[in-house]
Amino acid sequence: MKHHAFTTRYTGRTRVIFTAVNVCLPVTPEEAQTQKIEFKNYVAIWDTGATHSAITKKVADDLGLKATGIAEVRYGDGKSSTNTYLVNISLPNKVMVPHVRVTEVKLIPDDNESDDKQPQLLIGMDIIGLGDFAVTNASGKTVFSFRIPSVEEIDFIPSAQENNIMEGGNRHARRAIQSRKK
Repeated sequence: MKHHAFTTRYTGRTRVIFTAVNVCLPVTPEEAQTQKIEFKNYVAIWDTGATHSAITKKVADDLGLKATGIAEVRYGDGKSSTNTYLVNISLPNKVMVPHVRVTEVKLIPDDNESDDKQPQLLIGMDIIGLGDFAVTNASGKTVFSFRIPSVEEIDFIPSAQENNIMEGGNRHARRAIQSRKK
């Protein structure tokens, strides 16, 4: 499998991870390469607290989607039954995630954004779990990076421990780290 990745850099710290994505009717990857497929572009919020991805009624209407069923959706203060649909979602790294079962949700509008920049999708753990997801906030700027497939474990503990030893550990421990780097 080919490896694909993308990185989004924000101008400062962001409280919401969002990217542009493309959505189309459910087709196989082969059909997408041989047929003219109409993709629609939307803003998506990446939400590790959501088990499944979701779309707004606007997306369902724009694509002329037919409901495939009804699902019970649980959220902060309750639950409700909502329509489900099948869609293909193309991520910024040009990887198409086919036949994603999404639920219909109402997303809280951002009063500071125009209607065409309002989020219309929520990318949940069903897609996030296909790859590696990383968010950093160095120098007061948020950077979000995602890759498919998952290729390695990311663990910040070894570098944190090494940093602590180099800044204040005993001389023997510092020399051991320096000799490993040579």
